Amino acid sequence: MKKIKVGIAKEIDFKVYSYDKTFELKDISKNNLNFDVIIITSSTKISHKIINKHKNLKIIFIMSLHLLSRIKLNKLRKDIKIIYFDKKSKKVLQSITPTPEFIFGLITILSKNFLNCEFQLKKNNWNPKNIALFSAEKMLSLSTLGIVGYGRIGKKLEVIAKKFGMKTLIFSNKKNKRHVTLNKIAKGSDYISINLPLKKNTKNMINQNFFKKMKTNSYFINTSKGAIVNYNHLIKYLGKNIRGAAIDVYKKEKSSDKEIVKLTNYAKKNNNLILTPHIAGSTEDSIIKLQKHCLNKIKINFSI
Repeated sequence: MKKIKVGIAKEIDFKVYSYDKTFELKDISKNNLNFDVIIITSSTKISHKIINKHKNLKIIFIMSLHLLSRIKLNKLRKDIKIIYFDKKSKKVLQSITPTPEFIFGLITILSKNFLNCEFQLKKNNWNPKNIALFSAEKMLSLSTLGIVGYGRIGKKLEVIAKKFGMKTLIFSNKKNKRHVTLNKIAKGSDYISINLPLKKNTKNMINQNFFKKMKTNSYFINTSKGAIVNYNHLIKYLGKNIRGAAIDVYKKEKSSDKEIVKLTNYAKKNNNLILTPHIAGSTEDSIIKLQKHCLNKIKINFSI
């Protein structure tokens, strides 16, 4: 049987490997779509004109629960099928939990200020009373978590927080009696987690107007998209009203990028900023599960 050639866009969060001999997987190179199928995200920059030139292309898999894409779908060749995460996919996605687990892990680390704790121990300071003063002033069970974005991850994060006795404040673009304004999130939360998708109305949404309103000794976490948060403004308020922060996503995920260099330089000189390289959703079991689901959907639809 001829192998199905699948091209993977660089924006895909995980590296796709073939767990099925039916597939031949390669990264999409610029202007080269000599594949039977391409897997892209809603933000992949690719033109319908380029796609239409490649006659072998039969399926485009958009990694989204909604049919969102930069591609002008109405201008694609009629023989190209578009697939994405449908209602059946929700069951698989609901079983994938590393990101909310990672976020709550960061909450715990920030609450005890592990960075400063480690620094003190390296200085041979083993006085528990003195080091305890670096921790958060309140127990998690008496703290409030502000969840900005109430999709799959935001909802799962709330479940975990409730298990620890935390109160929650929710901001969502969807109207709900429970949900509050960003202003109330900033002013009322001890910990804030950003879980929004990147859209026109969320780009640079979290900036100094938000940070300056955050509570004294509060904590900030972003594991969603780097472009949603203005990190220059975050650094400005770190050490002031914002006691600590953790960042897992960036506008450009290259070590040479000016933004990452600035954040790294700050983190080297201060013990209140945790930086991780976009690993929140990365556990081997969850990646394999999602990959198998994607490839299975392609196989089912390849009979067109």
